[in-house]
Amino acid sequence: MYPAPAAKIKHFGSLRTAAVWAGILGVAQSIIWMGLTITAICAFNCVLYITNDLSYGSMVKTVFFDVYFKGGCRMNPSDYQNYDQTILNTVNTVFDPTQILIWNSVYLGVSVCWLIVSVVLLLWVRKDNPKQTVTAISIWAFFVAAICCMDVASGVIFGVDYGRFHEEALRYNANSINAGVIYPLAATLIAGGVAAIAMMIISFKGFVLWFINFGLLVYLVVRAIRISTDKDNVDTLFNPRKDSNDILTTRTPIRAYEEVEVQAYNNAAYVPETRSIAETIEVNEGAIVRAAHLSMDSNLMDRRFRDLNAFQQYPPPNPQQSR
Repeated sequence: MYPAPAAKIKHFGSLRTAAVWAGILGVAQSIIWMGLTITAICAFNCVLYITNDLSYGSMVKTVFFDVYFKGGCRMNPSDYQNYDQTILNTVNTVFDPTQILIWNSVYLGVSVCWLIVSVVLLLWVRKDNPKQTVTAISIWAFFVAAICCMDVASGVIFGVDYGRFHEEALRYNANSINAGVIYPLAATLIAGGVAAIAMMIISFKGFVLWFINFGLLVYLVVRAIRISTDKDNVDTLFNPRKDSNDILTTRTPIRAYEEVEVQAYNNAAYVPETRSIAETIEVNEGAIVRAAHLSMDSNLMDRRFRDLNAFQQYPPPNPQQSR
């Protein structure tokens, strides 16, 4: 017998284009975020050089490090200069540096998985293998959805931090004309707000990349669902699926030449000794007309004979008979 025809994915060109973009962007972004999370972990352990001179120019960098990344370690005075953090510590951030470390560690693991599934997505999406394609998209979608959710959560958290720094900074006077004392170190609150808004933008990947990732996620998931629910890939007239939606496999049989007896007498209880000449056999003309209409339908004809390889007209030759 002839083998069953291989399943094909409809409109594969657009699916392949989206998968390539998703895979390439996933590989690039995952590598970048692996580097950023490793940098944050090193900062928590005071491995990075910060500054040995606190000034208004280096204040944002120093406060950024103190608020979100500096752990309990002590840095060399030549690499880091201590300063009065009393005003800065009046703001309680949602995450302290230890919790940021845990978050970065989890994100590092998810980024590694993101890199792997992006490579799998590039290699496994094939036109002639719907099952493998759906599997690759499903695994990729799971980790990208996790990344998107973590980005939204961290973006909201750092947005809350920015609001707290901004609210606290409004309490301090910055104009010598106004009544009140000017506190120079109140500028650390401005630096803290800048650090928070920077972390929020980084979390959302500049907003643009986040929307691109989410758009690719939605598109590929929708395509995967359509591929999974497509019932018209390999079903044919000669080898239909049981759950096929093909009209040729679900229509009622056409009984074009069914014999119908017509009695020539009115009394049903009367049984004549011989058959009457008026008793005839009629042909089901309505069924013949319906069959003719089906035969003239070009769409059904195309579906009926779309795979002639699945139909074996002649039995295979018997080698025993040729001897």
